[in-house]
Amino acid sequence: MRSIKLLPIIFALSSLSFFAACSSSDDNSNNNNGSNSTPGAGVWKVSYFFDKKVETGNYSSYTFEFGANGSMSASNGSQTWNGTWLTGFDDSANKFMIDFSGTLPSALSELEEDWKIIEISDNLMHFEHTSGGNGDTDVLKFTK
Repeated sequence: MRSIKLLPIIFALSSLSFFAACSSSDDNSNNNNGSNSTPGAGVWKVSYFFDKKVETGNYSSYTFEFGANGSMSASNGSQTWNGTWLTGFDDSANKFMIDFSGTLPSALSELEEDWKIIEISDNLMHFEHTSGGNGDTDVLKFTK
């Protein structure tokens, strides 16, 4: 049980090491449209999710909250899953990483990626992830 509680801390530390080890680049052509890379306070919903096909309906019962300290939670009204988020720079792109703790429904597992930041504003977060295996691009959008 104790190792499960340490998992978010270990993930955060290893993610920071990962981003610190990546080379810096002057390629800032896609720097989230000049906005900051911190999600605003409040309740967010997945307004669009594409993974080989549109799967937005899988998230209709979920709400998400992102804490300023890197904490996050997802709730479906009867159950809540806690996790972490962090930003960094890798592969010449600003990234937004999501990681949940514990056993998850498959819909939440699909969000655990290093998402390329397309845009983060007060009411919209738009991310994309290109699979290393087959090159497919997943799209994730949160709105308030």
